[in-house]
Amino acid sequence: TAVVRRFEAERQALAVLEHPAIAKVFDAGVTEQGRPYFVMEYVPGQPIDEFCDERKLGTRERLSLFTKVCQGIQHAHQKGIIHRDLKPGNILVVSEDGEEPQPKIIDFGIAKATGDDLTEQTLVTQVGQMMGTPEYMSPEQAAGLTDQIDTRTDVYSLGVVLYQLICGRLPFEPAELRAKGY
Repeated sequence: TAVVRRFEAERQALAVLEHPAIAKVFDAGVTEQGRPYFVMEYVPGQPIDEFCDERKLGTRERLSLFTKVCQGIQHAHQKGIIHRDLKPGNILVVSEDGEEPQPKIIDFGIAKATGDDLTEQTLVTQVGQMMGTPEYMSPEQAAGLTDQIDTRTDVYSLGVVLYQLICGRLPFEPAELRAKGY
C-alpha cells in the first residue's frame, strides 16, 4: 500500500542521514508479516515556531536555531535526499536543562532521492496526488512538476519557515492559498 511505501521510503532516507539536526534511526527491518519498521530516536521537542514564540526568542536566537536546521538539510542534500515537507511541525526543538536548544528534523516520509545509490522505493511521488503541506510548498511542487523538484524545493520551504519565525505569520494566508487549488 501507499502507506507502507512511504514508511519504507522514510526508513531508507533516514538510514543514510547522520547529523545532530536530524532524528536518528537506531534499527530497521521487516516484521514476519512483511511490514517494514524502524526504531528511531524519540524527540521530546516542540515545533520550532512554538518553541521560539513560547520562549520569546529574539531574532538573533531564532536565526541561530534556524542555522542548525539549514545545516541538517544541507547534510540531507549532500546525501541525495530532498525532504519535500519542511514545516515547523517537522522541525522539533529539544531543550534540555542548561543545554543549547537543538532542532531535530523529522518526517522524511515524502522524501525524494536524487542519487543513483538510493533505491527507486525512496521515490514516493504519486502522480495527481498532492504530497506535502501547501503553505510551505515550492511552486513547482504544488504544481506537480516532479521533474523540476530538486534541492531548491527545500530551500523554498526553509524560506517560508524562516519568514514565519521572523514575521510571526506565513507569507500567504493559508485559506486563500488552499482556495486556489493546484
